Amino acid sequence: PWCFTTLPSMRVAFCFQIRRCMDEVEVEDCYHGNGELYRGHTSKTRKGVTCQKWSEQSPHVPQISPTTHPAAHLDENYCRNPDNDSHGPWCYTMDPRTPFDYCGIKPCAGDKIPSVLENAGNVVFDECGKRDERLQLKGRIVGGRPGNSPWTVSIRNREGIHFCGGSLVKEQWVISTRQCFSSCDADLSGYEVQLGTLFKDPKPSDPDKQAIPILKIICGPSESQLVMLKLVRPATLNKRVALICLPPERYIVPENTECEIAGWGETRGTGDETVLNVARLPVMSNKKCSMVHRGQVKDSELCTAPLRAGVGA
Repeated sequence: PWCFTTLPSMRVAFCFQIRRCMDEVEVEDCYHGNGELYRGHTSKTRKGVTCQKWSEQSPHVPQISPTTHPAAHLDENYCRNPDNDSHGPWCYTMDPRTPFDYCGIKPCAGDKIPSVLENAGNVVFDECGKRDERLQLKGRIVGGRPGNSPWTVSIRNREGIHFCGGSLVKEQWVISTRQCFSSCDADLSGYEVQLGTLFKDPKPSDPDKQAIPILKIICGPSESQLVMLKLVRPATLNKRVALICLPPERYIVPENTECEIAGWGETRGTGDETVLNVARLPVMSNKKCSMVHRGQVKDSELCTAPLRAGVGA
């Protein structure tokens, strides 16, 4: 449900305070593996939105259809996993603002996907994570210093004010955190990302700055607290703008690996808040971190040390 609002700056809003009825998912409905062979009749997303028929062209023009994947059993509007998505069955939705979403179906008992990747070995990246070290300088990143992080982007609201950061994972895609946005259906018209600059408020004449409007937001699985932002056009990769590296699925970062946090947030007097701050921290094993946090650290989370020193986000 939604309504028109009395706020001049917000035309409509969803009524999230109304509890949703239970999804129409049969108790015995579940999937094995990634759900690539799921042939059930569930046709609603995890949020209760009705799925679009795979053969239809509205409200979304599908890239995957019965024509492109004839062996995937894309019948009616039933949830399927024709591309072997690791998060399970999904569908295009009847919500014009949500192209696709995952379905409210759980893995069958005793058939859960492993939470970690075993025997991964060393991971080597050839294309991503490259930066011009000549640009490296010696300042909410407490204890950080001004630094060179060409995959870090500034997310700006309609007034052009920085309110959150993100990372460029593909030329036209930015990953950020769910807590930065009011909902997974947020209207981001007028919002943009800025790339290629070290400054929180770069001058219009900054030759390296790229400002690209945000086209849409897509939320990841509920437990991930991540969102993907699709840009109106691809970013231009250069010495100031580069792609961040993503580890293999379910990969566990080895203990003592040096990781990096970057942003334009609060430094609590430890640095210059007008420029991009970068801090480096060693990874702590989840076993040790769970002892500190009394078992609250999940396999899908990453912990760093020190926990109480003057560096953090």
